[in-house]
Amino acid sequence: MVAPETFPGIGPDEANHLFRPLCGHRKIGIAVSGGADSVALMVLLAEWRQRTADAPDMCVFTVDHGLRPEAAHEAETVAVLARAHGLACRVLKWTGEKPASNRQAGARDARFALMREALHAAGGDALVLAHHRDDQAETFLLRLARGSGVYGLSAMAPSARREGALILRPLLGVEKTRLVATLVARGVSWCEDPSNDDPAYARVGMRRLMPELAAEGLTPARLEHTAMRMARAASALDVWVGDVLAGHAQVHPAGPVRLPVSTLQSLPQEVLLRLVSLLLQRVGGQVYPPRIEKLERLLGDLARAPDVQATLAGAVIRRTKSSLLVWREHGRVPPGPLTVEGPGVWNWDRRFAISVTTLETVEVVARADITDRETGSWRTATPADWPAQAFDTAPCVLREGVAPYCPGFGPDMPPAGIAISLLPLIKEPGSTGNSLNPLHSGPT
Repeated sequence: MVAPETFPGIGPDEANHLFRPLCGHRKIGIAVSGGADSVALMVLLAEWRQRTADAPDMCVFTVDHGLRPEAAHEAETVAVLARAHGLACRVLKWTGEKPASNRQAGARDARFALMREALHAAGGDALVLAHHRDDQAETFLLRLARGSGVYGLSAMAPSARREGALILRPLLGVEKTRLVATLVARGVSWCEDPSNDDPAYARVGMRRLMPELAAEGLTPARLEHTAMRMARAASALDVWVGDVLAGHAQVHPAGPVRLPVSTLQSLPQEVLLRLVSLLLQRVGGQVYPPRIEKLERLLGDLARAPDVQATLAGAVIRRTKSSLLVWREHGRVPPGPLTVEGPGVWNWDRRFAISVTTLETVEVVARADITDRETGSWRTATPADWPAQAFDTAPCVLREGVAPYCPGFGPDMPPAGIAISLLPLIKEPGSTGNSLNPLHSGPT
């Protein structure tokens, strides 16, 4: 590998270009592990903030994961460096039992959960991550090795939402060597995580192959550009899927979704795969979509008979002669209860937004679980044209002295001081134009 000092670091003009889109935000959180990538992101953002009048407020989040003895010291080192650059920093501790296997993935999920909560508590509207071009290339290759389709090969998006949090990745087009060179030029040190060199992890193995692949023309830049092209194709499919859902989906306020089979039969297979994948992920309350192989098998099963039911990704999908119905499964991992004491906004089961302005205690539980509670005799009839079990995981709002409320059942309005709404199946595209549209074209 060529020494980092032979690569140019990132200067003010380039940083201004990379971070300019952040000016539309009020406050951002910066995820910093202590490694070179995230430390470079933090330092560059701190410098950019000093010279940019309309830069957002910033707060650094770092996690003491407790997986290595030095983790606490590394987190404190990040905090000291952040404050030296004029940035507030919160050290978040990952407590409780740690996973015995797949530790890197478990640690990533735990870090994200802690940072998402910290971002909400700080009033931030976006979390900025330090993923770079080499990360993008590795992700593309890992997903290629798994046989991913168009969406998987799109790799990481510059902007995405996860569990209600906006994720921004401004460095996806920057090589890691340039981030390291940026720190070397400033005399800033960083921490090294030994797991990043452990060949037991698939990503490390792929990373070690990169020089050989680059020698054959599969450079990180070329792989990143391929991922961008796949992302364009995925975006086009999403526009098509959005039109189908907007024109034909019947979405019950309590969560279940129904589509006419006649509409689905006319769709190209790739569009149908994306539509069903999206329904399973959103209706099932999942972070990630199902694997493409499982999805293809599911569609094969649904095509073989006019009356089939299956489960995948936390959702039940049923095909009848005329309809395709999808609802959240209650069985293996049912939605957990949510208890709210005081005003705020919460996400329940990754499917519903709950807004509370009252000071009274409010609880949200799955409808199937309500019979085991003090309101045990409460029941309302389910809509006659839907399967009864499709509403087992519907949210029920409980408040002292007020009848339980379930969207689409009984009273039209929830109790005073409470609002509950189903999260959208698909986000609205910013535009359906292209590079010939002046709204999309850059300066000439």
